[in-house]
Amino acid sequence: MKKLFAVLAALLLLVCGFACSSAQSSAAPQATPTPLPTASPSALEQATTPEALQALIQQCQAEKDFQGVYDAAKKLTQIDPANADAYLTAASALLALNAQNEQEMKRILSEGLVNAPDSVKTISNWLTENGLEGAVELPFQPDYTSPDQINTLGNTAGNITNTIRAAYWRGGFVATQAGWIYYSRFTDDPATLYKMRTDGSGQMKFEGVHGYCLNVVGDWLYFINPDDGDKPYKMRTDGSKLQKISDYGCSSISVCGDWVYSDGYGENATYYRFRTEGSEQTQLTDYTITMNYYDGTYGYVVKKSMEDGGLVRVPLDGSAQTRVRDAIPFPGYCITSDSIYTRDEKDTWQVLKTDLDGANAKQVFRANDQITAINVYENKLIVAYGVYSDKDGNTVSREIAIVDLATGEIIRSWTAHTDPLCVGEGLLFYTEQDEGMRWHCVNIDTGEELKME
Repeated sequence: MKKLFAVLAALLLLVCGFACSSAQSSAAPQATPTPLPTASPSALEQATTPEALQALIQQCQAEKDFQGVYDAAKKLTQIDPANADAYLTAASALLALNAQNEQEMKRILSEGLVNAPDSVKTISNWLTENGLEGAVELPFQPDYTSPDQINTLGNTAGNITNTIRAAYWRGGFVATQAGWIYYSRFTDDPATLYKMRTDGSGQMKFEGVHGYCLNVVGDWLYFINPDDGDKPYKMRTDGSKLQKISDYGCSSISVCGDWVYSDGYGENATYYRFRTEGSEQTQLTDYTITMNYYDGTYGYVVKKSMEDGGLVRVPLDGSAQTRVRDAIPFPGYCITSDSIYTRDEKDTWQVLKTDLDGANAKQVFRANDQITAINVYENKLIVAYGVYSDKDGNTVSREIAIVDLATGEIIRSWTAHTDPLCVGEGLLFYTEQDEGMRWHCVNIDTGEELKME
């Protein structure tokens, strides 16, 4: 049996051998491969003399082929190293290539903004990280998420009139809206504008922009620009569209809706108002004023006069004005819906409350030393008092206290050497003199501190 299998296997191998031999002998002859054509030399490879390279450079320049210009000029520097024009031509081509690349970058980013509108923040961050802020005009993204978060009044009387005396009695260094804080910072480049969220995130520096007396209404931040003669300016809350809105220098502005109220009008620096785009300038008093605030119904101004100066309420209809304080409230004043709060200038250890017309004065708090600044937030009075330093009339406090307005009792107090007190969004803001005027931020209810810088 084994022998039979061996014979069959041998026969099978023999048959296969004949089949393979027959297939090989009957196959068609193999064609000889045709060589691939050799690529013709490029224009750059053919240009082997300075004259040929100069001609190629001119041709590429005419075609705006700046890569070709660069390649030809670079080869020319190798053939003719003493040719200074060749180096300049190569460098100019690189500049042109950079400009083309920049245009293409802007085009592709703009395309991304159209096709992926939710990418605005991502693209904005990328531009910032690469030092390209402003390279592409980004769609404006408001800081608020709902129209009901928009301020009607740009700031409070207490914030506007809380001044830094060493800064020429300027005030209004903090304004808030929709969970955002806008503020002037003093520790690095004095009065540089910043913004951040009330949880400490999203801090942004408005590069090269300085200001005080901040007001924020809707999409716009209004301020006085010390870099242009203390004239009123505005810009979008993202830092775009910076523009001057009046040619008169001033020391305080108060924004309500689409109107700006200001001092500094004309030769006598009187009270006036104008539209937020700068039109319809209208004089409201014939005397010099400062520290103005408009509450939506009346203007409040400090009349600068040795005879009849003080805090004056000004109706816009031209009716009689009311002198609601017969002394200038040096630490500023606060206006609520029904009351005015000031330091008593006859007894600087106490805070007075009156009606909006100045009637029914009464003491609401008495400190154990001179009061240097006050502000009001909802049902609380914030007071800085005690004299830590008093150089050239620039008084800095020793302590801050938060007081319950209903009882006059101190809720919380701590050591602080500060000048202004600003409030907003449930927070208290104050500077610390011993830290180079660094801002501190404290939750008014809890005392918890939020780091600002």
